Amino acid sequence: MAADMDIIPAQDTPDYTTNPKTLPPLKLPPGVTSRFVDTTSLNFHVLESVPKQVGNTRPPLIVCIHGFPELAYSWRYILPRLADAGYYAIAFDQRGYGRTHSSDLKSIPGHTFRPTNLIKDTITLVHALGYESIHTIVGHDFGAVTATYATLARGSSTSPDFVRSLVLMSHPFKGVPKIPFNTSPNQSLPAPPPQDSDPYASTRDPNVHKALASIPDRPRKHYKWYYCTRPSANEMTHPTGQPLHTFLRGYFHLKSADWSGNHNPPPHPLASWTAGELAKMPHYYIMLRDSTMREAVEQDMADQDPGTYGTNWLSDEDLDVYVEEYTRTGFGPPMNWYRIQTSPEAASDSILYAGRKLNVPMKFVAGRQDWGTYQEPGAVEAMEQHRSVEPECYLGTVIVDGAGHWVNQEQWGRCAEEILDVAGRVKGEPARL
Repeated sequence: MAADMDIIPAQDTPDYTTNPKTLPPLKLPPGVTSRFVDTTSLNFHVLESVPKQVGNTRPPLIVCIHGFPELAYSWRYILPRLADAGYYAIAFDQRGYGRTHSSDLKSIPGHTFRPTNLIKDTITLVHALGYESIHTIVGHDFGAVTATYATLARGSSTSPDFVRSLVLMSHPFKGVPKIPFNTSPNQSLPAPPPQDSDPYASTRDPNVHKALASIPDRPRKHYKWYYCTRPSANEMTHPTGQPLHTFLRGYFHLKSADWSGNHNPPPHPLASWTAGELAKMPHYYIMLRDSTMREAVEQDMADQDPGTYGTNWLSDEDLDVYVEEYTRTGFGPPMNWYRIQTSPEAASDSILYAGRKLNVPMKFVAGRQDWGTYQEPGAVEAMEQHRSVEPECYLGTVIVDGAGHWVNQEQWGRCAEEILDVAGRVKGEPARL
């Protein structure tokens, strides 16, 4: 962690000035509806698609979870495709995002953004919907973190449990961090077998942030740690109106397949977690040390035509949904996810899953022009080489042409196909009504 970064702990969200239930309805494609599901923890804003013919059984449930800075709205085209195949498909605004809110319209405490609460959110919502299991859980970007933890906690390929299958998008799973092992064995017992080692462990620079800040001529910083700083949420949010629209248009464009910078050079694996390797990534990942994220986007958008970029898959009307939601909520609540993730104390929740691998049928899906696939060196290899996934469970890595980081929006039809392929691998009848 860079010594000059003003990292702050997770913050309580502001009290709600407007009841999200009174907001105008979102304009959604045919076959998708929205509603609120009140639970003991949060009042979730949910988008859902129901099969046209249900019959006498409850259709299997597919849950889609968005990342940053997205919303349940990002799944609007995938949900009806899943319902057409006979599944009950939902997406929800995660804790701190969009229209999901506390039932009493009070603030959501900052400490509740820990990984264990993300699991609780998912379980609580699913039970409120009348289900005890998820046929397939799908997570994109930070939503993949929620989906991964839910699967680690309650996934099983050998007996029915809460999660039956998994699709990760744009955020591979490197594995549960190692904790000290065999440091004090009983000398009367045989030595335990050695644990699997991470071949990339020796390539991590523990002082990488200091090294990034010390790069000659163009000092840099990592975007995740910038998101944890005191001014970042305000810098991301304000000014609103057209400036926020322009910023988000650029942010979505630069991380898509439409931006030429993601083609020359194309995204590729990084050899190590070192300043020299990380600095190969674009400014939206490895920022100039003294820039804000808005400035980082502006630097790379300088030669782009603001009237055309990205509109083939994200219209101005669609983008306005994100602009209006973040104008209302600000970026502060989503930043808590980064503050928690980079907090050693909060990250220690992963100790609960020490030695555990993902153990349900699963795929990893990402766009060919997505640097996010490679931002953590060795993560994709950990899945493919079965260090983070049980060998019989990994169904493969799918790299989708014509997509960058927003693969679930840029190539939503292909993503729906991959989700249905994984869902089709799960055996067992849905519970009868």
